[in-house]
Formats: sequence, C-alpha cells, structure tokens
Amino acid sequence: MKLFIYGVIFLGLGLSFSACKKKSKPEDSFIKVYDDQNGNKHFHPLSITTAANNDGYIVMSAYDGWRIHLMKIDNAGEFIWNYELPANYVNAVPNLIKSNGQNYLVCMDAVGLFTYVLKIDENNQGTSEVSGFTDILYPTYAYNSGSAVYIQNYNRTSMQTGIHKLTPDMVSVTQEANLDIFTDVEEQIVDHITFDGKRMPFFVSSTPEQNYIVMNGFYNYSFSLIFLDQNLNFTGVYNGAGFNGGLAAISPSGGSQFSLARFSYDNLYYNASATLTPTTIDITESISAQGQSELNAEKPVLIKDLTIGGTHYKAFLSSTRSNQLLLTIYNAGGSLAGKKYIGKNIPLTACDFIKTEDEGLNILVQAKIMGSFDRIGLIKLSKEQLELIVE
Repeated sequence: MKLFIYGVIFLGLGLSFSACKKKSKPEDSFIKVYDDQNGNKHFHPLSITTAANNDGYIVMSAYDGWRIHLMKIDNAGEFIWNYELPANYVNAVPNLIKSNGQNYLVCMDAVGLFTYVLKIDENNQGTSEVSGFTDILYPTYAYNSGSAVYIQNYNRTSMQTGIHKLTPDMVSVTQEANLDIFTDVEEQIVDHITFDGKRMPFFVSSTPEQNYIVMNGFYNYSFSLIFLDQNLNFTGVYNGAGFNGGLAAISPSGGSQFSLARFSYDNLYYNASATLTPTTIDITESISAQGQSELNAEKPVLIKDLTIGGTHYKAFLSSTRSNQLLLTIYNAGGSLAGKKYIGKNIPLTACDFIKTEDEGLNILVQAKIMGSFDRIGLIKLSKEQLELIVE
C-alpha cells in the first residue's frame, strides 16, 4: 500500500497540501489523514456514506466531545468541503441515514436533550432541520431498514430504552416501544455521548426477512441484545453480563443465522455463523464464539456484507491492542476466508467502512498523529488487494 498522508489539510480556512507526491486516482489504494488548522481539536469519526450524487463520500465525525463535523471528499479521497454544525446540535449518532438518495443525520439538542433529524445539504455545504422530537431524549442510534427509519434512545425520566419507528419523511413517529432498565444509566449515557468514558456499542438492525428488529441497548439491569417484531412488540432477549458483557456488533444473515462479535470485560469473541432464537430469553455468554485475544474490546467492531469477485462474504473490522486494524473475512458458512492487518506507523482505530464503486473498500479510521492529535483518516483498499485476502 502506498502511503499518502496529506500532512496538513486545513479544514475551513482553505486547503494546503504537503507531503503529497502525486494525486490519487479513485482506483488507487491509499491512506489519507485530514488535519485541522486548530491543532487542539480531537476528532472521533462516526460514519461514512456515498454522497447524494455519487460524486464522493460524506464523513460524519464528533469533535471536542459531542460537537458535530461533516466533511465531503471525492472518489479519490480528495477534500472538497467541511462544515461544523452550530453548537446547539450535538451528539450525532451512528450512522448516517440515506433516504430517497439524500443523506440525513440524527442528533440531539445541547440543552433540551431531545432529538433532531437534519438533512445534509451538499450544494450549500450545510444542513437543514427536518424535524424535532421533544419526547425522544438522548438518541443513541439511527437505522434505515429500507422500509422504515428507527431511532433508539434513553429516556432519563422513566429509565427506559426506547425504539421509535418514523414515517418515510421522518417528520413523525408511527410506532414506538419502551423497555424497562430498572436502574439509572444516565452516567453511562453521558460518558458515551461526550466521549468522556466508555463508548457502548448501541445498534439497531433488522433480519433480511424484515420479521424482526434487532436492538442492542440497556435493558433489565444489563446491556442486552433485544428482539422485537415488526409492531415493536418484545419477543426475546439475550441479556448481557451487567454492563460489562454483551454484543459488540451483529449482522443478520437470514433465518436464525447471525454473524456477531461479543465482549466480556476486555475480551472480544467472534462467531461468523451463530444460531440465535429471537423468541428466547437467554444470556449473551451462552452464545458460542471464538476468543480474539489480540483485539481491543474497548474499540468499535463492525460487521458488514462484502462481495469480492462475485462471492458473498462477512467482513469483520476491528482494532488490535497494538493499534493496527484487522480485517477478517469469513465465507457464508462461517469459515475463515482470510485476514489482513492494516497500519503500523501510526495508531489507528476502526470507525466504519463502505464498498466503493470500483469494488474496493474505503475504511474510515481515527488516526492518532504524533501520539497526540486525533484525526479523521481514510484507507482505501483496491479490488486487487481484497481479492488477495481471500484467494
């Protein structure tokens, strides 16, 4: 892999490129780090998605705690523009939502703690407010199933985890459910959204058949994997070990099969083809999985479908204890197809990844420069590099 660190990319006050030997083409592999003129800012990348006109990518990050930063880059990773949202908009939740070809984000009011849906306006390099939900406090995740958009949240007054199904235009709620936690977890929520403590792996997903909503969140004194039907009625749960164990990531495969990662204290475990029962009441530690001692359980794990050379795989992306990335690819049946370590010169943290139009892979990372500066980074793996992993 050729290393291109765009030594200083001043975001906001104009661009200045240094240490760049050539301009990358979209099909090239590269590493790029985007720096900010204000060296004291700390960035936590959250999500990457294709731009509205497929002329690049939108990257969403948190900075200086819960402030929100958007950046657009072209298909070769070249910086186009950035935008820092006004201070009243905070706590952007993973992940960016695409609906009818447009990109949206879900965030929170800094004072009222309620939820906003904002549309990303690429032409004007900003955002516009679509809706505000004053009854949805502390949003923690957003998900588009293809047929509906869901928002997960924590209600501090009732001590419940909420799940809310929105209308297609995302201006009102059509269904919702609230699940009892039976204990106050506001301290954990605040630590999570401000990046001042442990980041909890909240997520919402759905089975390919659209018969179950799968949600990871606080429930019944623990951090649990919860199953709901399409009417958001509770059907089953795999309870975590208090708040110190549970699911780190999941990707439904169809039927009762799931690819998942689970954590227990500082240990991480993988199972690329686990059988789960959506109508059971069980514990996450009962799910068989293989220990991954080299991986950092405190950092994000991402599991997505990935097609390489016409073959379908499950791709796991995680961070090692030695600050590298590990991309592990499994066959549809759950057997290992190959793995690749990424990075060695600077500490990297996995944040998100997306398949590119040229069948490569864009990996969004947090890069720590000179041991002090937390920056947004992008790693491009080419189609040929992906094929080498599974050959």
